Amino acid sequence: MRRPRMAEHKYAKVRDHLLRRVSGLPVGGQLPPEAVLCEEYAVSRITLRRAVEELVNDGHLIREHGRGTFVTRPRYALKHRERFVSEVTGFFTQMSRQGHTVTSEVLIQKRMRAGTRLGAALDLSPAASVVRLERLRRVNGAVHHLAESYVEEERFEDVLTADFSSTSLYAYLRAHHDVLLARNEIVVGLHECDRREAELLGVEGGSPLLLATSRVFDLNRKPVIHGTSKFLPETAELSFDIIADAE
Repeated sequence: MRRPRMAEHKYAKVRDHLLRRVSGLPVGGQLPPEAVLCEEYAVSRITLRRAVEELVNDGHLIREHGRGTFVTRPRYALKHRERFVSEVTGFFTQMSRQGHTVTSEVLIQKRMRAGTRLGAALDLSPAASVVRLERLRRVNGAVHHLAESYVEEERFEDVLTADFSSTSLYAYLRAHHDVLLARNEIVVGLHECDRREAELLGVEGGSPLLLATSRVFDLNRKPVIHGTSKFLPETAELSFDIIADAE
């Protein structure tokens, strides 16, 4: 049997609140005991431990055997982790949760014919029209990566004119179309940047980039977004969080 979605929601809310909480504490500050936190958040130990474990993995907390859990700071403050979990949030939300300011310079925002490749990725006819959205993402004012996304124009026509300079496509679709993104298929590889990409990212032409190609699905298992993100190796990593369903 699959874990109820409400449990996933509860874990995410606890994690987000804990992150805000520890961000305001000094390094070395100690979290209350597990039993106290379970009572405070009205959650089970399993839910609390999952939320705490994620913050430990991200470098916000550290466990010391026999002593407790203490506040620390991530070694790589601007690293973006693509997570393989049940909740699809995206870059903007993940970095904002860590207290960073994320902005986007919209480079391309136009309609185009899907063609064979995009049509297959979005489960559309090759003749269908899609919206292409390309953004140069910055974190705290510094260039971070280049993102390109495609959505079906007929379903999301307003994406063609919306302002994405200070919000995410994921959040926009949820707020304006009530679309909950439930699954993200990600394929990762290496990419040699061309002259244009090198100029945008401030690196030498031919520099290696980490290329993440994703296909994001809604609750009805329909592909909603197809996109790519091109990261400098020092600003991205992968984090696997594999959870087996109980039978």
